[in-house]
Amino acid sequence: MDVTVVEKVLIVGGVLNLVYGALLGFPIVVIRAKGAPAAPKYLMSAHVSTLLHGAALLGLVWAARLSTLGAGWEELAAWLLVVSSALVAAKDTLNWLTGVQDEFGEKAKPALLGALAALPETVGIGIFVVGVLQAL
Repeated sequence: MDVTVVEKVLIVGGVLNLVYGALLGFPIVVIRAKGAPAAPKYLMSAHVSTLLHGAALLGLVWAARLSTLGAGWEELAAWLLVVSSALVAAKDTLNWLTGVQDEFGEKAKPALLGALAALPETVGIGIFVVGVLQAL
């Protein structure tokens, strides 16, 4: 089975997201085991978003296979989505580690990472949408 560069990028990015999301489960358990009524908001956000991004990136392997766009466009889309997921994970992790309660209300500096993630995620998804729709 030949695996393209696009598929490798999506698979590695997806697996790394899943690993990081799973690892974030450990501090959640420790915090709750110590009697906290809930885990910190941004720890939970980092945990859940990395697991979701991981699953989405792995699922996009099928979109890449169906897409009729050239490899260059698909590689760009894959990298944009992997980088975007890393920026979101970094934002939520930094918010958790610095004790941010409301990134918008507090105008937390890590929120900039979320803003930086928005455009590449939108463009990456858009590229795959075009590729998949062209294939239909």
